[in-house]
Amino acid sequence: MRSSHLGRASLAAATCAAVALLAAACGSGSGGSGGSGSASPSSTALEESHIVVGALPVVDDAPLYLARKLGYFKQAGLTVTIDPVTQSTQALPDMLHGTVDIIGGANYVSYFEAQAKGEAQLTVLSEGVDCTANTFGIAALPSSGITKPADLAGKTVGVNLTDNIQTLTANAVLKADGVNTSKVTYVVVPFPDMASALKSHKVDAISAVEPFLAGALAGDGAKTVVSSCGGPVANFPMSGYFATQSWAQKNPNTAKAFQTAMFKAQAYADSHPSAVASILPTYTKVSAAAAAKLPSGTYPSTLDAGSLGRVTSLMRSGGLLTSSLDVSSMLFH
Repeated sequence: MRSSHLGRASLAAATCAAVALLAAACGSGSGGSGGSGSASPSSTALEESHIVVGALPVVDDAPLYLARKLGYFKQAGLTVTIDPVTQSTQALPDMLHGTVDIIGGANYVSYFEAQAKGEAQLTVLSEGVDCTANTFGIAALPSSGITKPADLAGKTVGVNLTDNIQTLTANAVLKADGVNTSKVTYVVVPFPDMASALKSHKVDAISAVEPFLAGALAGDGAKTVVSSCGGPVANFPMSGYFATQSWAQKNPNTAKAFQTAMFKAQAYADSHPSAVASILPTYTKVSAAAAAKLPSGTYPSTLDAGSLGRVTSLMRSGGLLTSSLDVSSMLFH
C-alpha cells in the first residue's frame, strides 16, 4: 500500500531514478535533528504518500476533515485515511506500533505527560484548537440541584479521561471560584455516552466539548454550570496533532507536507466558521441544523511554544507534571 513504483519509460530514466533514490536515502539517513523530530532532508520527495491519522469526532478535528475535502492533502501529495477513535490515548499504542502515523485532537495534557514520563518520544506537527467561551464546560440537569460551581462538591463528574485537559481546566476554574476540588469525583465516560450517562443519573454532571456539550444542553435540558474556558484558562490550548519523533525523523518530507496542509486548513477553518459547521455532520452525529448553532474555538495556524507552555505550567501547578519538559523541543520545524 505504501510502496513507490519506478517508471519504465526507458532504461536510462530508470537508472537516473535509482541514482536519485539512492542519494535521497543516504541523505535522509543522516538528516535527523534529535529532540523535535525535525530533519533536513536532501530531497523533497515524500517518503510516504499514504498516511493514517487517528482522530476524535469533535470540533477540534474539523480542519483535518476540511483539509481532505478541500484537497489540501492532495495538493501536498498525500492520501490521508482518517481512523475515528473515541479517546485520543486509545490511538497512542497504535501510533507507537506504526499502524497509525499521526493522532489528531490529542489532548495536550495526556501527551505531554507521556513525553515527560518517557512513555513515548513525541513531536507536535500542528496545533488543534484553543477553547473559547461556551465551547467547553460542565453541565448538569436541573433536577440535580447543581446550579453553580460550589454545588459540584461531593458530586461525580463524567470526563472523557481522568487526569487530562478536562480535569485540569475544570479544577483551575473551580479553585478560582473557591471550590475544594478534592471533593469533586471525576469518572470516565466516553464523549458519545455522556448524554445518556447524565440522563440515567450515572453521573451528576458531565464535562464535555462540542458537539457533545450542545447535544446534552439541547436534547436533555441540561444547563451549563461551569465554563471550563474562562478565568485562568481563557483561550486555553486544548489539543494538537502528534507523531512520534522517530516517524517524523524517518519521514521529514511527509511530516512537513502534512503540517503545511494542516496549517492551511487551520487558517481556513478559523476564518470560515460556516465551513466548520458544514463539515461537522460528516464525521459526527450532530445534525446540520445543530452544527450551524455550535460555537467553535480558535484554530491556530502556527506552532507557538509560548502558548503551549501554558499547558505545562498548569500541569505543574495541578500536580500532573513533576519533571521538566521543554515544549519547544517537541515542535516540528
